[in-house]
Amino acid sequence: MPSDGPSQADFPGTPPDPLLAARLAARDLLVEHEKVRTQYRNMPISIVGSVVVATLMGVALAPGVGLTKVLVWIAAAYAWSLGRLFQWRAFHRSDPSPEAIGPWRTYAIIGSLLAGTLWGVGAAVMYVPDGLAYQLFLLMGLVGMGSGCVFSSGSVMPSFVAFMYPAILPSTVIFMREGDLLHVMTGALMLLYMGLMTLFALRVYGSIAEFISLRFENSGLVEELRRRKEVAEEANVAKSRFLAAASHDLRQPLHALGLFVQALEDSPLATRERQIIGNIRHSVDAMEELFNALLDISRLDAGVVQPCVSTIPLTSVLDRVRFEYGPIARQKRVSLTVMKTSVYVLSDPSLLGRIVRNLLANAVRYTDRGGVVLGCRRRGNTVRIEVWDTGRGIPQERHGEIFREFHQLENPERDRRKGLGLGLAIVERLAKLLDHPVELRSVVGKGSMFAITVPLGAQENCVPLESSPDAVGVFDLAGALVLVIDDEGAVQEGMAALLRKWKCEVLTAGSGQEMLEQLVPLQRRPDLIVCDFRLRGAENGIGVVEMLRNEFNVDIPALLVTGDTAPDRLRDAEASGLPILHKPLNPARLRTLIANLLREHIRAA
Repeated sequence: MPSDGPSQADFPGTPPDPLLAARLAARDLLVEHEKVRTQYRNMPISIVGSVVVATLMGVALAPGVGLTKVLVWIAAAYAWSLGRLFQWRAFHRSDPSPEAIGPWRTYAIIGSLLAGTLWGVGAAVMYVPDGLAYQLFLLMGLVGMGSGCVFSSGSVMPSFVAFMYPAILPSTVIFMREGDLLHVMTGALMLLYMGLMTLFALRVYGSIAEFISLRFENSGLVEELRRRKEVAEEANVAKSRFLAAASHDLRQPLHALGLFVQALEDSPLATRERQIIGNIRHSVDAMEELFNALLDISRLDAGVVQPCVSTIPLTSVLDRVRFEYGPIARQKRVSLTVMKTSVYVLSDPSLLGRIVRNLLANAVRYTDRGGVVLGCRRRGNTVRIEVWDTGRGIPQERHGEIFREFHQLENPERDRRKGLGLGLAIVERLAKLLDHPVELRSVVGKGSMFAITVPLGAQENCVPLESSPDAVGVFDLAGALVLVIDDEGAVQEGMAALLRKWKCEVLTAGSGQEMLEQLVPLQRRPDLIVCDFRLRGAENGIGVVEMLRNEFNVDIPALLVTGDTAPDRLRDAEASGLPILHKPLNPARLRTLIANLLREHIRAA
């Protein structure tokens, strides 16, 4: 029989490994347990077969043997079958563990021995010396029971032996003692039959043992894969926690830096100083790009991004990215062609735009000569948006790698000018969220084609977007009392400096209670609350905004500012219903959001 796996003997000269020995012993115990369970599973069929064959033999042999002998033997066979049934039920009620299977194996062997003895005695009792037809029928019954024993007891070899030899040997001896050639040859054939069936049973036993062993090995592999999956998921959660903690701590000074830079840009400066401030702004914008990409990944993993699907003209998406990446392509001396289209699609305009933008940015970045083409094809009830480039191409075996976070095939030095390695990871997540399949075809040295398949929409279902309130003039923020709550002093100072440049009146505090204490002598209701989401201790921005609103009994316009990327905190922030800006803040977005909140509050008053 083939080996079930490695053993200590496979490594001569090495000291015993207790862990390996224990693992092998545990597996052998499980295999033995399953062998015995297999025999008990087969027991009902063997019981039914025994009853049927005993009954038929009794009816057929009664005229030659005598009714009394036949009835006594059949009664004994029935009684033993009933006892075997009770044994089977007791086993299943007990459901023994691998450690407790030993006694049940012994019971099964003893039961087989008793059954074989019963059939052997019955064959001797019901042998008809002068009845050749009766002898033939008797042999048929014995051969049938012996063959069935291979099936019913093949998983426990001692059980097979315990039944086969006591059942067949007595009649073999009786036939040989007759002395004539026919009976002697019949006895010899029965001996040959026992030998052949024993060899066959050994093969069956080996196959069953190997099958059970392989099954447990496969189960072990599945369990190992499950364990590794859990470890990977835990590592992913740990990564998210690390990103959340590190991102929040790094965003705080970066956020303050951006506010101070904006305040300086809004101040009158000499040309030299303005150039230096411009260089600082470029560096801040680069860091903001990285943090925003990390935030996008975290928001998608957290499940807080919910698509808002509608019917949109695809040309609005394509024209927007052409406007953004046309100058970049011209600077690289790469042609960018965006095909015109009149089709409408069913998708989230913002998320679809992000997918197309990332695919186009990737194509332009990795195309050194030739051009990039962005267009679409109708395929039945769908539209394939395709981005073709004449870039370097991607080897077939590495197609899966490019969708991993921070993975770039040709940027081992991590040059930021070549991207961050997050664009395609975001594409894959957004495509799954929208159920828009992504396809990649590429030939090394000739270029690549990325395609995303989007459901086709109907023009009559397209609802024109309302004009944005941002476009209706510039809202004057002068004189607005803005409360800034943040546990970082530098952020308080930077936000205050920026808001005062916009002619706002500003109060800063590190907590909700501290802000209340400053408001008491002021005797004025604030116009806006800007609060950090994560404050010191257990305090958070949602609770602070609620407390201040309750204090004045008015829904004061408020917004949250956060540097968190932790999925649970992002979900809490999104669920609050308050507008959220992520650190580091874009000052233009901040001013626009403040103006919109104040405008809406005035309209509602």
